[in-house]
Amino acid sequence: MPGVRCPICETDSGGGYAVGDAALYVCPGCGGYRLAGTASTLLETGRLPKPTPEQFRDLVKRKRGTSTDYPVITSGDLGG
Repeated sequence: MPGVRCPICETDSGGGYAVGDAALYVCPGCGGYRLAGTASTLLETGRLPKPTPEQFRDLVKRKRGTSTDYPVITSGDLGG
């Protein structure tokens, strides 16, 4: 079964399902993360500029730290 597209780098990824107010993505390029609903909507509508995959990958790594949980990326994390 094909995966979903990562909203940042548009690579085929796993996940795509809701976890509370966030959607889970397991992207081979960006890493595993949860994207908050508000951030997702703002990215989709162009009201929030999409970061480069490199910037986003660094953000995911920084927010995850040493945790085994996927970090929640919010619009605030993306400058919104």
